[in-house]
Amino acid sequence: MNKRTIITGTLLLAVGIIIFSFKEKYLDGMDLLKGMAVILQLPKRRHSKSRRDKRRAQWKIKSPNLSRCPQCGAPKLPHRVCPECGYYEGREIIPPKKKEKK
Repeated sequence: MNKRTIITGTLLLAVGIIIFSFKEKYLDGMDLLKGMAVILQLPKRRHSKSRRDKRRAQWKIKSPNLSRCPQCGAPKLPHRVCPECGYYEGREIIPPKKKEKK
């Protein structure tokens, strides 16, 4: 990419912003802007499959960080009330859920 492309792209963006703001402030319709078209730059070449796949390689599911509850020892999310015993930092916040036997 050379300086000419950068200047052209910047200039087109600035012109587009000026036209859009002018249209919003002073025009009710698009009577003046009907003949004008803002040209946006497009990629010169498509990205290869390997480049696409390298980007997508970072999309992965992370397992949650679990810690042990100091009261009952059940695994729980850190900084949250234990779903098994209902304790948080040594205090009972919610009553524990009772399991029904069948």
